[in-house]
Amino acid sequence: MLWPLTRRRHVTNAHLAQRVALIRQQNPESERWLMLVEAAFAEADDSQAWADAVLNVANERPIRAPLLHQSQIAVRRRVLHRWLREVLELAAVDHLGRSLSRTLEPVALLEAAVSQDDDNMEALAGAVGVERPALSVVGQIAALPLLQTCGRALAAQVPSSWCEGYCPVCGAWPTLAEFRGLERKRWLRCGRCATGWEVPWLHCPFCGETEHTNLGYLAPEDGETTRKVEICDSCKGYVKAEPTVKPLAAWEIVLDDLATVPLEVAALDRGYHKPERPGFGLDARVVGT
Repeated sequence: MLWPLTRRRHVTNAHLAQRVALIRQQNPESERWLMLVEAAFAEADDSQAWADAVLNVANERPIRAPLLHQSQIAVRRRVLHRWLREVLELAAVDHLGRSLSRTLEPVALLEAAVSQDDDNMEALAGAVGVERPALSVVGQIAALPLLQTCGRALAAQVPSSWCEGYCPVCGAWPTLAEFRGLERKRWLRCGRCATGWEVPWLHCPFCGETEHTNLGYLAPEDGETTRKVEICDSCKGYVKAEPTVKPLAAWEIVLDDLATVPLEVAALDRGYHKPERPGFGLDARVVGT
């Protein structure tokens, strides 16, 4: 179980700080998650060390594989140890944050998180005596600065013809869909690396359904007309969607997802769900230097 501590990372992004404060006021039950998200984006923005990570992308990959598949990422152990210790202290996993930072192998955790490898995450959790879901949350937060760095570094290499429902960089399912600008083009966005990719309007990202009779949406009952939930009756998948003037910032993707939990609940109550497994089984290696 995750328990927040009172210490918070100072956030230099004023827009991020204002948005976090608003969500904190509206959803006080989200406090522990907000503290982790706030720290992760502060780390991603402030630490040049993550920008110094060395990314070696495979020259040859399966045609439908994300860019990080079969890649090797070198990160500084000192930076990773410091950051993981901060995440563990903020999360206070079973109140063992400090001891876990000494027994948990940071590189192995980061690799399992980047690859969304539940089996390795389970093994790591068992080795240190914590529950896998709690360690998975810690791992995803710990991986966010590195994944953001990879997303920026590989943005120009994302093929314009990419038509898969999972992220072309890290293989995750989309966190939300954007309808951009006056043309209302539909873009899927990854909450891990912030990558965006354009897809057709009538296309389920999870099963590929294109028949309009099997695709629809749920609208909020409170009269809000901007946000909705796209649903697929073929696979019972769903993704939240909203109109945007321009691409959302990386932190906006995560915070918009957090701020629209009622839409998530509405979808779940009607039998829709997110896939349990990642969009693509990423094979990425992380090494410490």
